[in-house]
Amino acid sequence: MKINLLCLLLLFPLVLPAQTLAFSQVKTVTQVETVPANKVWKLNGCFYSNLLAGVVSSGSSSGTYSNSDAYILVNNQSVAVRSSRSGGGYYHAAGFVWESAWPLWLQAGSTLAASSGVLSVSVIEFTIVP
Repeated sequence: MKINLLCLLLLFPLVLPAQTLAFSQVKTVTQVETVPANKVWKLNGCFYSNLLAGVVSSGSSSGTYSNSDAYILVNNQSVAVRSSRSGGGYYHAAGFVWESAWPLWLQAGSTLAASSGVLSVSVIEFTIVP
């Protein structure tokens, strides 16, 4: 049984057709664009339209709170790429920043656009070579 499974796992890659990626171009996407046929896009990061939420002001005992989010649109769905929260008063300031792990990949036919908090998305386009 173990030998059959091992043989299957070793031969499985031989059954699939091999494909490679060839560099096509570098671009920045701001408005809705569609990944062309026989292409894939590697999203490398964003140029943000605003700074992260600032550290709370010192000297305020009542507290100051700040939120900052950034999104891109993938297939017309909002995808969070960065979020920051800070808040507190003079004695208990706290905050955090979360950012998406890059790169992200999109297949042919997918749509992409910058959205709230994002000026543009850095993209490398590849052609699929059979």
